[in-house]
Amino acid sequence: MRSLIEIQLEVLLERDLRGRLVATRDPLARPAPRLFLGRSAEGNVWATRRDVDTETSDELHRLCSAEPRLVNPGNEQPPLCRERALSLLGHVGVEYRGPCYVIPEKLPSDDRAREITASESCDWPDVFPWLADEFPHIAPVAIAFEDGQAASICHSPRGLTEFAAEAGVETLGAFRGRGLATAAVASWAHAVQRTARLALYSTSWENAASQAVARRLSGKLYGENWHVT
Repeated sequence: MRSLIEIQLEVLLERDLRGRLVATRDPLARPAPRLFLGRSAEGNVWATRRDVDTETSDELHRLCSAEPRLVNPGNEQPPLCRERALSLLGHVGVEYRGPCYVIPEKLPSDDRAREITASESCDWPDVFPWLADEFPHIAPVAIAFEDGQAASICHSPRGLTEFAAEAGVETLGAFRGRGLATAAVASWAHAVQRTARLALYSTSWENAASQAVARRLSGKLYGENWHVT
């Protein structure tokens, strides 16, 4: 049985037949990170991008295979292999670390948010101009409203896999701090769970507001993503 961290890797990134990273699963795919390491109490999962040379890739795999499981995820616990891995990779464009959550099925109800349909995807061009074009790839989509105005959206930016979807959230600046992101994520999670899939949520350790959304939904913190581009 796959662990949560393995399921999330499949949601986030495309791999080739050899298991090497190719690209993100966004509607407009971006290059994958050169190294991805997901750590959890269930076990770890890792992969390198397919253009990383064989010698470097083999050494990174050796380092990651020796990385201990992560029982209590926290910002103060970087991977033990971090310094050596960064040295092997050389110039680092982006380094990212952050917590991973799975959203429970028992969620608060908030009438300000609802799932929207494909026929509604072009109704808010000034607020979410990308929505109509991307809707088929990112459904289900939920929007939270304030006084009739679309204020926060939660969607599936990496699409659906057999087992899960990952949340993507955007809240307009004027509406932040009102619980609208929490309402949108809860509505989106219900829609995902109705398809018998897991609703996953991840963010960075620096994003306190995003972590607060996961806590308000009683999200289970199960691991950490670390990737280097």
